[in-house]
Amino acid sequence: MAQPANLRTPFQEGFAALREEPLLFPGELTWRWCFALSAWLLALSAAALFLDSIPVSALDRLLLGTPQPALGWSAIAHLFHGTQLLAVWVKFIVLAGLTLLWCLAATGGRAASLRNLVALFGGDDRDEDSGWQFWPMFQLHLVRALWTWTAVACFLVSFLLGSAMQGQQRAARAAFFYVFGIVLSLLFGVILNWFFGLAPLFCIRNQASARDAVSLALDFCARQGGRLLGMSAAFLSLRIVWAGSMFLLVLAPTGWGKHVAIGWVLLIMGFLAWIYLAGADALYLARLGAYAALAEIDAQPAPEPKPEAKPQSGAPLNLPLPLVEWDTDPSGFSPSVQS
Repeated sequence: MAQPANLRTPFQEGFAALREEPLLFPGELTWRWCFALSAWLLALSAAALFLDSIPVSALDRLLLGTPQPALGWSAIAHLFHGTQLLAVWVKFIVLAGLTLLWCLAATGGRAASLRNLVALFGGDDRDEDSGWQFWPMFQLHLVRALWTWTAVACFLVSFLLGSAMQGQQRAARAAFFYVFGIVLSLLFGVILNWFFGLAPLFCIRNQASARDAVSLALDFCARQGGRLLGMSAAFLSLRIVWAGSMFLLVLAPTGWGKHVAIGWVLLIMGFLAWIYLAGADALYLARLGAYAALAEIDAQPAPEPKPEAKPQSGAPLNLPLPLVEWDTDPSGFSPSVQS
């Protein structure tokens, strides 16, 4: 960076990275929004294929065209009767496809962002040496995605079991699933999701495999746990403040319905939501920059204390000379030695 590292904290370095590399933030937005667009297209295509596979009879069309809601709901129930298994398979295939798509997009996009951050904090020569590490990065993102789905599944299962136990008047078991199941799934899900989001930094910085990157990340957390916790809490506070302020701002156009067309209101709300998501991505990128800066500080060797100079053999010793004071008394001058 332009300023010495000891004059700026890693927290400040994370935001300074966005200023030093102007293309870093647009590149992050590009891969994220390309994935979002692809995910919407995949989900809509799967929904269209599922609905196209359902046969619709003339009676169902007639009932759907009537203004009676009860007849319409009965026609819908008849249409989707017996399609539960097919719907489950379609959802599973779509979720698996979205997971793989996210892993591929995050592997390329995160590798590009981390290579720029590592080169920014480690010097220009680090940019030439660092590779993309596609396969280890893909492995780390796949493990992160699978763990996230596992934590979500544990959360839903704990909630359903707690509700079932509460319905059976078993308060102790319901409290167990509500408290331990839900809280532990959220806790371990968030912690390991954060950890597997940190490990790709060492995959790029040290050109390590997925297993070595996890080991390096564990050692890094053990050495810099306090500073990592402080920075994560600071960025989380900024994220909460940003989300709260933008939530109020997104809801502000709802009061314009009497003066502005509903289409324009929805367009303005969508634009404000896009600004919120862009700001959240910028905060995430600044947090990665702060972690990269802290990793460089952690990698620097500690300064060794300078040894004291010892006198050589045969050299004269520079000892302090005694001070001689002369006191006058009646009998004459007598020296008084003072060391």
